[in-house]
Formats: sequence, structure tokens, C-alpha cells
Amino acid sequence: MHADLAARRRLLVLAYQRYIEADRSWSVAIEEMRAWFPKESPTRLSSIGNPGSRIRALYERRAKAISQLEAARIKLEVGRQRLAVRAAVSKSRPILFIAATLD
Repeated sequence: MHADLAARRRLLVLAYQRYIEADRSWSVAIEEMRAWFPKESPTRLSSIGNPGSRIRALYERRAKAISQLEAARIKLEVGRQRLAVRAAVSKSRPILFIAATLD
């Protein structure tokens, strides 16, 4: 694998790990929040939380992780396309041989 692609792939893996951690934290917090209220409660709980709340902070951290994951995926794809174009151009270049006689 090309060094540039390897770096972009590492970034994608790191972004994915951050997303998984943020999603897990948010999901656990939502389940803990719902445990406080009866299941038959007629009102639906907001999954985002109030500004400044722990739930809101976890939700925003998860949203940021999602956007970073998407950006890393796009960067990897752009890098792959750039290398494919570069490889296609190098294959299509003709080799010029110059023959000269030195007297």
C-alpha cells in the first residue's frame, strides 16, 4: 500500500474507533436516563438532552465523531482516486529513446 494511503487508512481506523467509543457512551447514557422513568410513561424522553447536560455533551461528541469519520472516509477515497489517475498517466506516457552517435 502506498504510504499516503496507509496514513489515510490509519486516520480512518482511528476515526472509526472514536465513533464506536462515542456511540457506545451515548447509548449507555440514554439507557441509564430511560431507567429513571417508567416504561409506560406517556411522555417521550428527549434523546439529546438540555444544553450543558451530560447527554447533550455525549450526543455532540458522537455527532463530531460521525463527521470526522465521514471526512476520513472521503479523504481515503480521494487519495485512492488520485493514485489511480497517477498510475494511469504513468502507464500511458510513451518512452522516448534517443539514439545519437558521438564522433
